[in-house]
Amino acid sequence: MRAPAFQLVDRRPVGGDAPTLVVAEIGQNHNGRLDLAEQLVDAAAWAGADAIKTVKRDLSRELTAAARNRRYDSPHAFGDTYGEHRQKLELSVETHAALAQRARRHGMSFIATVCDVPSAEQLRDVGVDAFKIASRDLNNLPLVATVARYGRPIILSTGMSSFTEVDAAVAAMRRADCPYAVLQCTSLYPTPDADAHLRSMAGLAERYRAPIGFSDHTLGTVIATAAVALGAAIIEKHFTLDRKLKGTDHACSAEPAEFSTLVEGIRRVEAALGRRDKPLVDGVDAVRQKLGRSLVTRDRLPAGTVLDESMLWLKSPGDGIAWSDRGVVVGRRLLRELGADQVLRRDDVE
Repeated sequence: MRAPAFQLVDRRPVGGDAPTLVVAEIGQNHNGRLDLAEQLVDAAAWAGADAIKTVKRDLSRELTAAARNRRYDSPHAFGDTYGEHRQKLELSVETHAALAQRARRHGMSFIATVCDVPSAEQLRDVGVDAFKIASRDLNNLPLVATVARYGRPIILSTGMSSFTEVDAAVAAMRRADCPYAVLQCTSLYPTPDADAHLRSMAGLAERYRAPIGFSDHTLGTVIATAAVALGAAIIEKHFTLDRKLKGTDHACSAEPAEFSTLVEGIRRVEAALGRRDKPLVDGVDAVRQKLGRSLVTRDRLPAGTVLDESMLWLKSPGDGIAWSDRGVVVGRRLLRELGADQVLRRDDVE
């Protein structure tokens, strides 16, 4: 059962009975190019995403000088050193603002992962609809506490943390009275199906009484769709135009057609979840009358016969007396003769 909903800044509800918020995580799949980032936003809208998510970081706060100057020889490198590589993948504040506007023109929310306080301040001023705290920063409690004081909703990912560590981050958000959601996640890229641990969502929901979701790093659409059936209020999945593009996240991301299939599957699951009170839907009664079973005579019975259960059995169609209602005829006397294999009616007895 989902926790009560809160609203993103753009008034989109999350949790409760609201539709699952499906987030296309652009991350660094724009490869540092505005044109590619804009194409990703447009493609996410085409695929049915409810929101896009970008990432903002200040590399001087992110990495030590030694880490920035380290030689980086990966085939996915965009620079000779790791610092140059990371800087190439950064978008300016102005670009984030432009992408936010583009997303909203498509009717999508704008969510951003912030990795440090200066980036959080900049994105706050841009106007995010929710902040994301990545799994790597769940233990960065100064960052969590600062962002929580902004009053914007926070989506907290838990891919590297135990319950005890999540407790501390949630406490920081609660102290600021900040609306929040918690995502089950496994920080492996890609994540093997057996390591997704979707049942952990139930533990998160019970422990934190907040909307729960799933940050999906598995391949394909099945696991994320299953998460919705288990109550996920948010699904987040990496998004790319082409898995063959240069860059570390493209290979484990969904392309537009696959993301569209994911959204379609999620909406079908939501529709199929239905109600708890097990209603009999329109059309079932006609099927029941055709295929159900009614009380039928085993043999010819003369008028005056006192009916006993042993004289009756059940056959289709189901438009007669059900076994559960047999008390209206058993023990009563027949008013007329009935042939064998004849459906019994209430007016056949006195």
